[in-house]
Amino acid sequence: MGSSYNIHRLVWSLFSKGSDEKRSFLYRQESDGTLPTFYIVSESEPEAESKLWDINVKSYEPVLRSGQELSFSLRANPIISKRDENGKQHRHDVVMDEKFSMKKESSGKDNCPSVSEIVQRKGIEWLQKKADKSGFSIEEEQVRADGYRNHKFYKPNGKHNISFNTIDFTGVLTVKHPALFKQALFNGIGPAKGFGCGLLLVRPIR
Repeated sequence: MGSSYNIHRLVWSLFSKGSDEKRSFLYRQESDGTLPTFYIVSESEPEAESKLWDINVKSYEPVLRSGQELSFSLRANPIISKRDENGKQHRHDVVMDEKFSMKKESSGKDNCPSVSEIVQRKGIEWLQKKADKSGFSIEEEQVRADGYRNHKFYKPNGKHNISFNTIDFTGVLTVKHPALFKQALFNGIGPAKGFGCGLLLVRPIR
């Protein structure tokens, strides 16, 4: 399937027949080492023009209530926005931003925590902020943040490269505001949604 950009185009082709159409879906790619599986939430049913896809469609109407606990999985692109000395706003990966800040504060001393520790701490911090705005809450000891990975590729014209990092979150969340949380399930969390980020997968705790 090639790069993340090729995958993005393949999934997009299921829902859009023109380049000017807006994205109306979220997706998450998983693989067991053989064939990839895609979980997709979309406004319309996918239409495959080739035999590449084996599609199983069902309606998605989650029944939610305040105080409900759900297990969840999320692949996200956690970033923070900062302004430079000229007032221009820039996006920064939360892990790399923290590594840079800690290295600067330690004056080069080799006493910084490991990348996995930074991913857990800053990843959870980012997700807690998103949770407050998305109708749910999390407890740090009930969530794991790992699978930190860089995705970098060039668009076909070769003039513009795309690079972003992802963190995989798994754990337990509590629904606080069902209507807001439902919007998060349908609209996603964080940026890079067109490249497989932001889809919140949930299931009841049994």
